[in-house]
Amino acid sequence: MERLGKVSEWNDDRGFGFIAPLDGEPTRVFFHVRDYRLDGRRPEVGELVKFRAQRQRDGKWRAQAVQRTVPAVRRASPATPARGPSRPPSVVPGAVAVLAYALLIAWGIRAGRLPAEAMFLPMILSAITYVFYALDKHAAQTGRWRTQETTLHLLELLGGWPGAWVAQQTLRHKSRKPGYRVAFWTMVLLHVAALGAWLWTRR
Repeated sequence: MERLGKVSEWNDDRGFGFIAPLDGEPTRVFFHVRDYRLDGRRPEVGELVKFRAQRQRDGKWRAQAVQRTVPAVRRASPATPARGPSRPPSVVPGAVAVLAYALLIAWGIRAGRLPAEAMFLPMILSAITYVFYALDKHAAQTGRWRTQETTLHLLELLGGWPGAWVAQQTLRHKSRKPGYRVAFWTMVLLHVAALGAWLWTRR
């Protein structure tokens, strides 16, 4: 039997959330993005949905055939105007950083402080990092085992951060989480600082 409820929680990175049934029982029902029947968009907190609830073997409830019924309800304080959809961070800082990094490597090769083959290492590491991001994004959408953030940060630190930045922009993955963004830029700074220090000692 179809029921009505409101999306009370939604974790977009992990691809699941909870619905609060309007009839009050149970107080919340788990649902996965695979159960959400509306191609081309993601669930939003506050939107009203209709669904079928099914009790699982562990005794918990799961919503199936989740469908949106009316536009999402967004609340805003009287003193604060309602904001539009969140946008990913500007691409300008990342693009500038990638360009500066490429120029640093090119200078190191031209000055004889790096071998010519050094230009390929960041490309390879970036490609590997991009693949890891893509796999983690797919895992988040399908409810599979996720790649640990420490693994992603290690790849960024080793020199794959340009690929990570491209993945954040094209896959829209790990691009809105403030804590992760801070750690990402920390890895970028540490890698560039280490490379700069190494080039300095090669004078």
